Amino acid sequence: QITRPKNNKTGADAGNTTSPGSTQATTVASPAQAASGSNTVASAPSTPTTGGECLMAGVFDERQAETLRSAAANMPAGSWVLEPTPQPGRWMIYMGRFADQEALEKKQAELRVRKVNFDRANNPALEPGLSLGRFASEETAQRELANLATQGVRTARVVQERAESPGFTLRLPAVTDAMKPQLGTLRTALGGKTLKTCS
Repeated sequence: QITRPKNNKTGADAGNTTSPGSTQATTVASPAQAASGSNTVASAPSTPTTGGECLMAGVFDERQAETLRSAAANMPAGSWVLEPTPQPGRWMIYMGRFADQEALEKKQAELRVRKVNFDRANNPALEPGLSLGRFASEETAQRELANLATQGVRTARVVQERAESPGFTLRLPAVTDAMKPQLGTLRTALGGKTLKTCS
């Protein structure tokens, strides 16, 4: 999948897409299960009552996921799960870094003449610089770079804008009316993300 920058006729900044553990879903055993004895293998959490509403939030990084585990520890067994949701890497066709603003604006003018779309890199490590496109794979980025060469683009290169990273989605498969008051304990741990109906 290719994410192309919008045509920027003014050279104004454009925002990045947002668009960052464990390889298994994580559940928490009830206090009764924890007290069953150190020499006994804990059984799987009980299945939540059916008929409730499925809610989810994410994606969370490893640190946020650990905060959620702590916040949800006293919720009913089997009422929540953190599902692994790896965040893919992203590659950029990049031009820069430029010596100063004047050099940047000169390159922007050249790209407009060649009818090449661009936006700002919007990455402190790459500024001042320009993005000619963002891509889900390095291979796709390299193919597009070859196409841009036919339009006279010579100094661009492919860089990894974001490395692949582990992520987690919080899922509460069956939230009943009785459980909803307990969701308040998760509010801070959600870090500004909201629970929504499962897709």
